[in-house]
Amino acid sequence: MGEGRHPSLDTLARWLAGELEHEDVLREVVPHLTGNCPVCRGNEEEIRRLQDESGHWSETVAVFETREAPELARLLEGLPHEEQMRLADENEDLHTWGLCQYLLKKTRETVFENPAQAVETALVAIRLSGHLGEVYHPGWVLDLQARALAYLGNALRATGELKAADFAFLRAEEKLGRSGTGNAQVEAEVLRMKASLKLDQRLFAQAQGYLDRALARYRQTQDLEGIATVLLKKVKLVKAEGKIDASIELLREVLGEIAAAKQPRLHAYALQSLLASLALAGRNEEAMDLLPSVREIFRETAEPLDWLRLRWTEASIAQGLGRPSEAEAAYREVQGKFLELGKSYDAALVSLDLATLLAEQGRTEELKSLAAEILPVFESREVHQEAMAALLLFQRACAEEKATVELVRQIAATLRRGNGGT
Repeated sequence: MGEGRHPSLDTLARWLAGELEHEDVLREVVPHLTGNCPVCRGNEEEIRRLQDESGHWSETVAVFETREAPELARLLEGLPHEEQMRLADENEDLHTWGLCQYLLKKTRETVFENPAQAVETALVAIRLSGHLGEVYHPGWVLDLQARALAYLGNALRATGELKAADFAFLRAEEKLGRSGTGNAQVEAEVLRMKASLKLDQRLFAQAQGYLDRALARYRQTQDLEGIATVLLKKVKLVKAEGKIDASIELLREVLGEIAAAKQPRLHAYALQSLLASLALAGRNEEAMDLLPSVREIFRETAEPLDWLRLRWTEASIAQGLGRPSEAEAAYREVQGKFLELGKSYDAALVSLDLATLLAEQGRTEELKSLAAEILPVFESREVHQEAMAALLLFQRACAEEKATVELVRQIAATLRRGNGGT
């Protein structure tokens, strides 16, 4: 029976009597309701959206548990982490798929602005996922646990705890190996996040392999947003390898696919990445031409941290165009705001860019104090050996008043690559 046609008299009678098989209802009744009734069609679309949001195959779980999750989450809000973990064990009302999914969404939303909070949220989700009962398919539960562990790994990566992140991803892969669902969407998400870890560890070949596998799975599921996200990560990888011009060309090649995802924030990030790469390559006139377009799309999509990073890039462009006073004011503004936000690592990276400006002007004493300020920040993180050696060289050169402009630029470039670029 085609969409929009009425069910037959026999079908309707069997349906009203409760004798129609579920598959027949889906084939013969539901298309009629959704095809002819705008309200039913809208409700079906909302159910599919909730299924996507919840990551669960069951329409019932998607609707009821997704709706009740925010209210359940309020039982945990404001409590110390230890108390949240205790409730996760003891309060059976919290043992729902929807709440786990809701907490993972919160983890994803906070991982950049507050990675320590994201770690705690992911840990609660992991604890809850261990209590999901037999009402949920065991394979899907293992997939959910794999995602939760991967989210934990990603949050640990953002805090600089790379070894702990590695262990979390190993556990995630173990869960995936046992699930047996073959869920390409879950596999792609785990692979993509693990690629980010390998990128931070400067294991570029491994990162490339994980990105290639993630991209293949996203293409398999026709997930345009996932495809765009991986393509941007591939650009970041090329940039981290120090191939700035190659990253520019790659980004220009994939901008069409990124725009096709119809995700304004991803498109904005792509343009910001192109802008930053142009500045790093010294192509400042091209960067200035692109800047108005980036600002325009940022007005629609950007969060405060996005604007701060754009201001950082503007400082670099000003420096490249020979406007040192403008550049210094912008660098110090960005540095101060990063410190206010507790993002000392980003502030230290800005300080290195500021150091190149001070070196260009021969401001030796200021370079000494700057070097003394930033070294402890990098020592507190699992910074790769190449970067640490560069920092020690930078501090010694500043102390001995031998910090040349070229040396400071090389060290700043090394640290920036370790961070995947500004």
